[in-house]
Amino acid sequence: MSYQVLALRWRPRTFEEVVGQQTVTRTLQNALSSGRIGHAFLLSGARGVGKTTTARILAKALNCSRGEQPTPRPCDECPACEEITAGTALDVQEIDGATHNGVEQVRELRESARYNPARDRFKIWIIDEVHMLSTGAFNALLKTLEEPPPRVKFIFATTEYHKLPDTILSRCQQYEFRMIPARELTAHLRRVADGEGVQVSDEALARVARAAEGSVRDALSLFDQVLSFSGTEVRDADLSALLGLIDRELLVAVPRAVLEGDSLAALDLVERLSEYGADYRNFARELLLLFREILLVKLAPEGSALLDPILPEERGRLRPFADAFSEEDLLRFVDVLGQLEGELRFAQDPRVCLELALLRVLQTTRLQPFAELVARVEALAPERPGAARAASPGPPRVPRAAPSVAPAPLPAAETRPAAPARPPQAEAATEVPVDGPDGAGSGSDLLAAMLERCAGRPSLAQALKGCRAELDGNTLTLEVASDFRPLAEMHLEEYQALVREVAGRSVKLQLSASAPSPAQAPAGPSAEERRRERLMKQASREPAVQEALDLFGGQIVDVKEVDS
Repeated sequence: MSYQVLALRWRPRTFEEVVGQQTVTRTLQNALSSGRIGHAFLLSGARGVGKTTTARILAKALNCSRGEQPTPRPCDECPACEEITAGTALDVQEIDGATHNGVEQVRELRESARYNPARDRFKIWIIDEVHMLSTGAFNALLKTLEEPPPRVKFIFATTEYHKLPDTILSRCQQYEFRMIPARELTAHLRRVADGEGVQVSDEALARVARAAEGSVRDALSLFDQVLSFSGTEVRDADLSALLGLIDRELLVAVPRAVLEGDSLAALDLVERLSEYGADYRNFARELLLLFREILLVKLAPEGSALLDPILPEERGRLRPFADAFSEEDLLRFVDVLGQLEGELRFAQDPRVCLELALLRVLQTTRLQPFAELVARVEALAPERPGAARAASPGPPRVPRAAPSVAPAPLPAAETRPAAPARPPQAEAATEVPVDGPDGAGSGSDLLAAMLERCAGRPSLAQALKGCRAELDGNTLTLEVASDFRPLAEMHLEEYQALVREVAGRSVKLQLSASAPSPAQAPAGPSAEERRRERLMKQASREPAVQEALDLFGGQIVDVKEVDS
């Protein structure tokens, strides 16, 4: 007797045995039980998911002679059931659309449909790959399909649902077959292995299921090939060698190299793949699935259905990587590897392409999250006593002055909103009450101390340079050059805080205007020097410039006039 392959020997004979299509089989069984049986059924889905098998079971359910009516549970023992299983039933014709796609074949079908069944309850046509029928054949079938004789049923199967005309779709009950989940496919392979007396690990069966990509027929065909190679005892190494699957150790070596930041290990891995003779595209696809599993282990809680395809021991193996990598890292890895699979199709040197992709994966771990960088910048900007809490509009901007800022070293970058501008007046005074020991010293001493405290804040020191200070009791009067009076008023609250710090007591601060001293304005400057000095002063009063000076600890060295 000739050998029968596993896909045929383990073909389901009842609705309950169909793998992974509970929604379809339950609907059909309910329709058979209630007598709501349509005259045309369309079964669509990917290859190897049970369309033709379900069509034969449906035909047996319609024609089973054990009872007087169609049954949801055919006996599989009566002559009608046995003949349909063997493909020899006279009243059940199974044809394929590729070879019977012409108008003449459809005319013969229509003529045959006019006659009653020879023996069984219904005359049934199962047309596989029905999308292969020509346009003329579809048009010739429309009338018969819409109003067939009472004892005629049509069952269509197709892998390309979108190619069917709407006129055909509207005349059929449509059933969509899904891809089989890996866990259900693995469980089915375990039943087959136990029934065949084969010793094989769950990991090997899971790898076969993943390679089948949701197709029961593909999984059984691959498993049949494995049994031909290994016999009744299947080793994991034999499975990898036969099916061209990548050794799991080679795959796990990649996240380990990324975790250690070892670029040389990644390049050495590609060399091992070359010696192994592995397909680089297959490796990229398997590696992408591995990082997806690591992402699932990181995100999904224990007991989640998302983790069912991953064996418990494999989850424990992947857990250290899931804990070490952030979600952002794993998403970047998956993005790089997803692009790699497409690049390998057209790469002139796939090995170089793979090496560069692995190095990019290693480099992505050095990227830092933007939120973390912002937090670090904020940590470098501690609040200053007396600093403004909220930004307010400053003096009018000078659109034609563009300063060049020379940065100077500063221990910590600081961001400070501009203080509110005060309207010009003869005097501005505010008293800040403090508690502390009385301080002593002249106005010049207090001014010098204030300048020393402003060493890292050029925008504060600018207005204090060259001014005169006079201390009268608890009142400190600063005579500021008229050109710098607006700038000094802008920072008045900060000057008050500085006075409090250096004096150690409550001091009233007053600002008064004075004419520029001869030392500050040399006699006889040229027009270009006066123009440059005017632009420097305008730039120093610009709020954005002040913020830049404070942030980078720089000073204005040059100003250029630009167009608006």
